[in-house]
Amino acid sequence: MGGGYIGIEVVEAMLRLGKRVRVIELSDRILRTFDSELTDLAEKELVKHGVELNLGEKVEGFIGSERVEAVQTDKGTYPADLVLLSIGVRPATKFLDGSGVALAENGAVIIDREMRTNIKDVYSAGDCAQVYHKVMEENTFIPLGTNANKCGRLAGVNIAGQHNKYVGTLGSAAIKVCDLEMGRTGLSEIDARNLAIDYTTVFVKSADHPGYYPNQTPIWIKLICEKRTRRILGAQAIGNKGAVLRIDIFAVAIHNNMSADELGMTDLVYAPPFAGVWDAVHIACNAVK
Repeated sequence: MGGGYIGIEVVEAMLRLGKRVRVIELSDRILRTFDSELTDLAEKELVKHGVELNLGEKVEGFIGSERVEAVQTDKGTYPADLVLLSIGVRPATKFLDGSGVALAENGAVIIDREMRTNIKDVYSAGDCAQVYHKVMEENTFIPLGTNANKCGRLAGVNIAGQHNKYVGTLGSAAIKVCDLEMGRTGLSEIDARNLAIDYTTVFVKSADHPGYYPNQTPIWIKLICEKRTRRILGAQAIGNKGAVLRIDIFAVAIHNNMSADELGMTDLVYAPPFAGVWDAVHIACNAVK
């Protein structure tokens, strides 16, 4: 149950164990932090490896007395030997009720960029707390280990008397889906739309290295850019190899407010085993109009 990061990672583990796997997801697609152009490719990859995808389907209960025997949904009943629930993350902050600590609607602790709560000398960091988003320029809830480690370090030094501010997350994340790797950073197109940003997008198919070197594989890259300045707001990539680490390039570019024009002419490495003279990053950036 659940087609997010944990659910899909377990899918691959179960496939490697030779299991028959079914994913039941309430949404109309998996991995919703990515845009549909990329999740369409990921879903095809799972189906190619024999995964049954039940999208837009709601689990209503389980059948079985001493152990699970089947899953009942609003569309059918499916036999099962094991069911994994990976249906999202919610901060376990019920113990703070009545404490006076300010909480967001989902229960996450509201903090400033020094990890301070609204209560003097009380700090919070990690999956229980919100985190500042550098592109959105506001707090959001992104429960990732990368954010938790950085914010935990800042909480520690600030408790000890410093006043170090978190520069902000980009929500950078990656996942392997069978023979494909996926990465994303910054805003998705849905994020940009919700923030009422005047944006433009490109979705480009390129390759990890030139075709004249053996074993070339495709890389698809999507960019979300501010329309007027072409400043890069978000990037997503999927491919057999080389896709995820190219997202790190985009993360640095977004962190430093670079435009697609600037990154499209940045001096990246070239050697036939690794990249072309125009890397996939260049090609995507130079397609932005």
